[in-house]
Amino acid sequence: MAVDKKSIPFDNFGGEGPLLHFAHANGYPPACYRRLVAPLTDHYQVLAVHHRPLWPGTMPEELDSWHQIGQDMLRFFEEHKLSNIIGVGHSLGAVETMFAAIQRPDLFRAVVLIEPVFLMPAILHLFDVQPKGTLTEVFPLVNITKSRRNSWDSREEAFDHFRPKRVFAKWSDDVLWDYIWHGLHKNEAGKIELTYAPEWEARIYSLPPTDVWELIPKINRPTLGIRGSDTDTLVPAAWHLWQMAQPKGKFLDIKDCTHMLPMEKPLEIAEAIHNFLKALHI
Repeated sequence: MAVDKKSIPFDNFGGEGPLLHFAHANGYPPACYRRLVAPLTDHYQVLAVHHRPLWPGTMPEELDSWHQIGQDMLRFFEEHKLSNIIGVGHSLGAVETMFAAIQRPDLFRAVVLIEPVFLMPAILHLFDVQPKGTLTEVFPLVNITKSRRNSWDSREEAFDHFRPKRVFAKWSDDVLWDYIWHGLHKNEAGKIELTYAPEWEARIYSLPPTDVWELIPKINRPTLGIRGSDTDTLVPAAWHLWQMAQPKGKFLDIKDCTHMLPMEKPLEIAEAIHNFLKALHI
């Protein structure tokens, strides 16, 4: 973790070799990705910044754009004088990695974007032309998140609650337990609750980045894009647009996976990342 209260918190997963930074998705602290990260530490030193919802004392209303989280990532790199970075991110973390790599390409050796939130231009236009927050009532994921249950008597009860949920259907029990241990904590009342507050998660969902299609062609670092074939986020049309916008990128569609493919096939994703970097002689 970070050494003082003024520093941005992070996880150091260890490992030796080139520096790899992993940026997590909305709602999932870095340690939830342990099964993905562990094999990467055989080849790389892996660090993972904590996004704002995991910082003590932060409020959702402070966030107006995903770009702020990208700036946080760059500040973290500056705090620790990091460079020659392999930037890997999932979902929100993939978009933040892209933002950072475009603004400071000198800091990056390559980027791996796993299921970035690249919504179709027609959808993003609705958010772009309306005042912030006015479309949240018709954006189902925001309302679902706000009403999410957030308290259990034990971790076992929480596991039993999450196990039949559709989003976790392709997760092994071991991966789900990583989420139970690292995505939830015991509060002062002795209850088990989500570490990533639903209010924060909903706030991020309500502010999808609307400028991604302008920015993708500006990525000038070697790029691997990874998609789950059964995703409901990076839809086929957006996947095609991305490849058209970044013709020099490498792209990999993982079969029988959803948006949460780092949890569904962590070893396969880790191997794909390593093979991509090995081909670049990193």
